[in-house]
Amino acid sequence: MIIAEDKYGNRVNSIQQPSLMDSYFCPACKASLIFKNGLVYTPHFAHRTLKDCHAWSENESAQHLSLKLQLFEWFHQSEKVELEKYLPELEQTPDLLVNDRIAIEIQCSSLSLKRLKERTENYQAYGFKVIWLMGKDLWIQKGMTTLQKNLMGFSENRGFYFWELDEKNQKLRLKSLIHEDLAHHTMYLTDVFEFQKGNLLSLLRLPFEKQKCPVLEIPEQDGKSQFDFIQRQLYHCAPSWLKKQALFYENQKHLLDLDFSKKYVAPAGLDLLCFPFQKVEQKFIQLHHKDTIRYYQEYYRYFQTHHQSFLYPPYFYHTQ
Repeated sequence: MIIAEDKYGNRVNSIQQPSLMDSYFCPACKASLIFKNGLVYTPHFAHRTLKDCHAWSENESAQHLSLKLQLFEWFHQSEKVELEKYLPELEQTPDLLVNDRIAIEIQCSSLSLKRLKERTENYQAYGFKVIWLMGKDLWIQKGMTTLQKNLMGFSENRGFYFWELDEKNQKLRLKSLIHEDLAHHTMYLTDVFEFQKGNLLSLLRLPFEKQKCPVLEIPEQDGKSQFDFIQRQLYHCAPSWLKKQALFYENQKHLLDLDFSKKYVAPAGLDLLCFPFQKVEQKFIQLHHKDTIRYYQEYYRYFQTHHQSFLYPPYFYHTQ
């Protein structure tokens, strides 16, 4: 943590080289803190133990501390921004608080879905907008974890989207129009922005800005490769695929009888094969369920009548 309180309750910034002779305390739990100033980490304060602090669940990595300070400087160019502002009514401390109502959370390590849900819903209940920006360990790779899907945002202009912070290369990345194929491999558009260039709040609003319709081309995949993939999953008794086949069997169908001239690619979280047979229960923590369901329904309807080569944002499917 960057901000502590002295014995008089004044805010103290670790970057300003506070005196080693003074005592410092957590603004939330009031516990005594240790001041650390090493060669690797940004100067910072740390709890002796976190077990009694409700506002801090973990001590922060060097990456987290560095990104927090760099984003603070970037926001400070154009917005009111506060570093580690403790919100007593929420009993939470966002990394950054922008214009009094926007909580910026930099997530560099894994956390439980329970904790993510609690933090997100607490912000929303008190009227705060929360934006999650992900450090290196949470970048989207070949596929997406359940946690990553629950950190996605949604807009009519960009579909499911995900923010990444690249400290080494000083880049902010927006991955949008996130889709998955049958093997849950992801595909998406990527927009890249250099740190400290442009208005950061405007960049974070990009998914909601009116813009030229973004289009994502589906990579080449022939019907045989899709058929072979499903056949292998069934042969090796992959549990998730056996469940799909059982559902197909109940409806007098077989997975291997699908029309493999189509490209089975769908928005993240949409089970394109089983969608017509079951109630959709998939809910993502950051999203309104009704938005997700409408997107899935309209995409599926379009998929039924088209052989797709390109993917479009949700609003495109409203009129199809």
